[in-house]
Amino acid sequence: MTQPEEEHAEEIMSTQPADIFTPSSPSNLTEWLIYFIYHVRSKPKYRPSGYWRYVIGVYKNLFLSFYFNWFAIVTSPLSSLAFLISYPIISGILLAFELGLKLFMDGLGGSHLVKLISRDYGSGFGMINWGAPELLLSQQTSSLVRTTIPSLSSPPAEGTDHRHRVFDISIAQAMTVLASLVYERDDDKVTEAYRSVADLNAKSEQKDHIESSIRRLVWESEAPIRHIAHHYGLQFAGVTELKSLGGPFCGLYWSNEYPVIIVSFKGTTPTNYSEFLVDATLQRTDARAYLFGSAHEGFYDSLFPAHSDDEDGKDPYFAIQTAVVERAKQIRSALGTNDPVQLWVTGHSLGAAMGSLLFARWLKCPEDIEPYCCLRDCYVLGTPAVGDSDFASMFASYSNAPLKRTSTLWRVINRCDIICRIPPGYNNMTIGHYAPTTDFFNYSHIGHAVEITHPILNPRPLKIYPSSYQSNMKVSIVPGSWKGIWSYGKAKKDFLRSTNKYTKTQDYGYSAWAKNALNRLGIDPISLVESFYPFFIRDHIPIHYFKGLERARAFYNRQEFTEIMQKENETSERKLTQ
Repeated sequence: MTQPEEEHAEEIMSTQPADIFTPSSPSNLTEWLIYFIYHVRSKPKYRPSGYWRYVIGVYKNLFLSFYFNWFAIVTSPLSSLAFLISYPIISGILLAFELGLKLFMDGLGGSHLVKLISRDYGSGFGMINWGAPELLLSQQTSSLVRTTIPSLSSPPAEGTDHRHRVFDISIAQAMTVLASLVYERDDDKVTEAYRSVADLNAKSEQKDHIESSIRRLVWESEAPIRHIAHHYGLQFAGVTELKSLGGPFCGLYWSNEYPVIIVSFKGTTPTNYSEFLVDATLQRTDARAYLFGSAHEGFYDSLFPAHSDDEDGKDPYFAIQTAVVERAKQIRSALGTNDPVQLWVTGHSLGAAMGSLLFARWLKCPEDIEPYCCLRDCYVLGTPAVGDSDFASMFASYSNAPLKRTSTLWRVINRCDIICRIPPGYNNMTIGHYAPTTDFFNYSHIGHAVEITHPILNPRPLKIYPSSYQSNMKVSIVPGSWKGIWSYGKAKKDFLRSTNKYTKTQDYGYSAWAKNALNRLGIDPISLVESFYPFFIRDHIPIHYFKGLERARAFYNRQEFTEIMQKENETSERKLTQ
């Protein structure tokens, strides 16, 4: 077990309650008074469930917004109406979703059914990847990632034009694959590890055995990712749970042959209710302690230390920063070089939001990772807005300081993906200048948008434009180092022949009603389920991002070939005229 995994296991074990201190008996009135105050204050506080913490936070924000600016009903009627309508509606939807999810997953055996369908029809993958396991398991994908690693490890090219950027399709596709793969951690083993923590104090005589069991469970939970990443020529280690249990988490990919580290965040799992609570926390919080402006409270509080009245003392950012620096030191030592390791960031959905905030921190404070790492680009997919107009403005400012900085956040958008359009916001520099900080719609996107267009609406597969506060750049779109063509049909054949499958469940049979239903359908249940996805949800799935980028690769390969032929023809004509 490597150092990041050791620290990951230590983080889980640190959730155990502290040893209880028993004060001595008081001997006088003053000590009795001190004892009484201590006894009252040391009583465990009631900690509501995740849903009720969400509701309390929402309505506290609603109350404070109008308490300190009651005239907003007149000056910002649309924003006030959105506050009064959206919060109760979202709270009600989340309550219904929680009850329905618990009823189906626990009461009706849905959890068991999902695992079995995944095992028999989805190569053991989770719901994000089970519809297209060939994306992660085909030889074409392995070749793509392996070919791209040397490009990722190369230092940034030096140039005199600080307004020029390069969007590399091979890198974007490799990041899509790695952001998809990080979903495949076995969350059940992480949950089991957390449950074992309670035994550390209760069974002190078995402490060594329990700690060893926890480390083993954490190691095994990441085995599916390591197993597949190994075929890509990469290593993987989890770093931090981001204040959640079996929810969003952060891990590192790295190469033993090239100086490169990729930080990847897991996104939202459809069956994990706690992740939806993070997504649905629409209120913002002051982010100036680590970043700038105001940021989405759910995203920010998941990554950075909480304020003093929060009982959760975890510091995910410090865990990530420490793991990155330590891994970079090990890579430099193993390769015998003092050059900085190239550091990249990626994520999908909720993971894209976390990755954006992490990238923003390293833009603001590169000293956290220097001189061991060189911050490169951030490729995020299906990214919601993460901050207000002040946040977006300062992000753009740090992107340009100094002018020679080339680190760029590429915010890839797939056609009608609705997650890229929430939370609703003005996303406009002029309006953002006048909008109050508490305005409901004061959200702005960051980075450079790379929109995968619909083929019937635009002949060009990619449309690139800066976010509202970013400077306009000259962007070159290149196919990248991988010269192949990713064929879905060939990938499907590779997958059917492949033995590179990893099954996470050991269940052996379906319940009677489920088996009868599947037999009557006579079709792949995963295809049936995904056929009911609305188009704006289907476009959010990683495989559709990958296919859109592959369409772009084919287009720019043809364009590149045409340009080469034109240059050769022009050269031939000049020679003939001479």
